[in-house]
Amino acid sequence: MSDEDELLVIATGDLILDVAQEEGGQRFSYRVDSKVLQQNSRYFENLLSDRFSEGQQLAAALEALKLSGLSEAAPVGALPHISIVNIGRVAVAKASSIRNLVADFLRAVHGIDLATGNPPIANIANLAVVADRFDAVACLSKYMQKKRHLQVIDAKSSRAKPNATLTEERVRQKLFIGLLFDHPSWVTTYSKHLIMRDSVQWRPGTEEDHTKALWWDIPGGVEDEMIKRREFILETINSLQEHFLKLYTSGERQCKLGYDSSLACDSFQLGEMVRFFSKIDTVRLQGKIYDTTEPIYYLGDIDRLLLSLRQCSNYQVNINHNHCGLRSRLLPLLDLLQNQLTLDTSSLDIGICSDCWDHHRQEYAWQLTKRPVMWAPKSLVTARAYTNSAWRTKRTPPGSCLTSHESARHIFMAVTRDWS
Repeated sequence: MSDEDELLVIATGDLILDVAQEEGGQRFSYRVDSKVLQQNSRYFENLLSDRFSEGQQLAAALEALKLSGLSEAAPVGALPHISIVNIGRVAVAKASSIRNLVADFLRAVHGIDLATGNPPIANIANLAVVADRFDAVACLSKYMQKKRHLQVIDAKSSRAKPNATLTEERVRQKLFIGLLFDHPSWVTTYSKHLIMRDSVQWRPGTEEDHTKALWWDIPGGVEDEMIKRREFILETINSLQEHFLKLYTSGERQCKLGYDSSLACDSFQLGEMVRFFSKIDTVRLQGKIYDTTEPIYYLGDIDRLLLSLRQCSNYQVNINHNHCGLRSRLLPLLDLLQNQLTLDTSSLDIGICSDCWDHHRQEYAWQLTKRPVMWAPKSLVTARAYTNSAWRTKRTPPGSCLTSHESARHIFMAVTRDWS
């Protein structure tokens, strides 16, 4: 293979890009069209303008080629060179992978086919990183939509068996691609997946690592938004547990049967409740006289947490108290939460809606919008009729789906919740 074949991207290109991932690293060269680069990448639009020395040198070199009569199909040796260092926080193990990745990026920018007809998720995620680095996301997004690469992946996934063991890296790659390349279904589905399943990045003591691929720290505030949503959801589930503990320690009679054994029934149910919550590790008895240990908040799958809560027993103090206790009161409320949370349900409102995120973020983002003061189960039972007045008075933008997300936000973001 000749040198010209190795660096060829556009046969009529007027510029050679010499690209390396780091200073002193292996360099790869590509013949490109400078005008196409400037049209499709803000980075190159600026770099190759007369405001920078690279642009000034390019203009001078192209003028010299024109005067020498070599402006059309000039040989490689006569073309000007510009060096580029750092293609972004990609995940590639070999130098040859850098070479192919940059070549595919430049092919997409020039509107020609990639080296592989149906690139895998990892390749597309790396392309998204490079597009972000060179401010060419809009161009690559249009290219991906035109070539229907993401739709092909969706079609294959729909025919395959559901993959319950989808790795966090693959989930993050799809979320990152969905955000940058305007594929809304991936944004909602995979942001919900992370919120529900938790992330190794969100564990206590985890330090930020800028050497990892960009999808391990989703940009644009999305990472923080997912963390905030998970915190609100865990707070909501904890408030449900707290509600019943407060009821049975309040001194107010919970057993309504009116038997002499009603007081004993309440005491029995409180003991069973504490024993159950301790067993599934959602509550612990902690001394207030002196204790230096800090409780560790829940880490892991929220679906699994809800399933654990559903295992509460139906013990009674005697046969006359068949419907007393936690189980008969807790399960209907868990059903309300499960309708919003379970990964395989049709409700995706705890996932991020890319349209609302892009166009109405101030009103939509859980980390930015004002929390409702109060929520009660009737907000879900009566066709989502209950809405905090502060939210209702805000005018919903025409064509927006903002109001469709309100019920999930109300239940999980409320300052207080009435579970009675």
